[in-house]
Amino acid sequence: MLTSSERATTLATLLTARATAAGTEEALTWLDDGEATTVTWGELDRRVTAVAAALRQVTERGQRAAVLVAHPVEHVVAFLGALRAGLVAIPAGPDRARVFADAEPAIVLATSATVAATRRFLATLDTCGHRVLAVDAVPDAPGFTEDPVAAGDVAYLQYPGGVLVTHANVVANARQAAGVLGPGALVSRLPGGDPLGLLLGVAVPLVTGRPVVVSARLESLVELGPVTTLVSFADPELARVRAAFAAGQLRVCYTVAEATALVACGHPAGQRVAIVDPGGRRLPAGEAGEIWVSGPNVARGYWNRPAESARVFCALIAGDDEPRWWLRTGHLGVLAESGELSVLDADFAAGHHPRDLEATAGEAHPAVRDAAAFAVPGAQVVLVVELAAGIVPPRGAVERAVRGALSTRHGLTPRRVVVLSAGELPPTRAECRERYLAGLPTPDGLR
Repeated sequence: MLTSSERATTLATLLTARATAAGTEEALTWLDDGEATTVTWGELDRRVTAVAAALRQVTERGQRAAVLVAHPVEHVVAFLGALRAGLVAIPAGPDRARVFADAEPAIVLATSATVAATRRFLATLDTCGHRVLAVDAVPDAPGFTEDPVAAGDVAYLQYPGGVLVTHANVVANARQAAGVLGPGALVSRLPGGDPLGLLLGVAVPLVTGRPVVVSARLESLVELGPVTTLVSFADPELARVRAAFAAGQLRVCYTVAEATALVACGHPAGQRVAIVDPGGRRLPAGEAGEIWVSGPNVARGYWNRPAESARVFCALIAGDDEPRWWLRTGHLGVLAESGELSVLDADFAAGHHPRDLEATAGEAHPAVRDAAAFAVPGAQVVLVVELAAGIVPPRGAVERAVRGALSTRHGLTPRRVVVLSAGELPPTRAECRERYLAGLPTPDGLR
């Protein structure tokens, strides 16, 4: 017979089950300069319910709620409160202005200490009238009843990109992550707005019942004794994190926001992975191609980008006997005979996510219609940009604008910025990189 936590299909219903079964047990501890803030499952459930009740009074189900809360405990309360109220949460990262312009949240979640600063930020936006709710200043709501949401409903938007992550996606990915984590105390050094940080700091504890300790200081975590955690190839501090943890405590994994977070730690984490050539055909073990992913953790698509969603999330492998949708990651990889996945552009992802660089390039000059970013040998980055139809500015002006934007926003000097005419950009990063390395002629020689 399934337990209530095994039957739960959302993070909010999982929290109810944890609070009922183990209300006095620790759920989350935040370590900050030697001070510890701990909440139990019961306390967390009570506070999340209070936030949900307050949100219910001023919002409608399905609206979006931006979470502008840095404190880990308050962030979890705000995030789960939005989900319990039937809203779509937006864990907003550093590029808040772009997130607000894209997602248009109906309400903003803050704390009492940050309400004034939040209102000053909101005053700088082109939009106005955002409600602000301090999640630490709402009264308890013991009579509140949670309206059930479907597992397939969108739970939150993950930026950059506005990835539509459903309740089922995040629960599935948390169960997948639980299968690769080792023994010891569950710890996280990542903020809740990071896909892996959300998984480790919120979803895995709720799915497994394991409490989590969160600290931005590695030293605080490794001093706890036997611990377990995950780190992404995309983490810019990967080398330092590797050095801090003992053997067996840390699993280095391949993460993709469009797959909620975790895809593989060496071997795929409970999902299907295929290596595919530019023609959409599956490649045999040992051959390099684009990494495609299929599983219950793959998100629904992108917010307000139907064409891009269809291209990235609804790919089909040519000749497959069992048709299924595949996510095109845009990353290069190889599957060994043993099933182990090697990510060939991990050196690039460790410093910069391709989609971040492509978004920056797309905003650098009005003539840029699309862009592709990828790594080349030597851990250097190439940006290939495509001009909009009918626009023919000096290519040097576009290249300078892209280089300047990459330097300003990412501190990056690319090896090459290639400018192509409309319709000449290859359809995938993998094919674009392949053609670049092959030196295929283009209007500017490509290389």
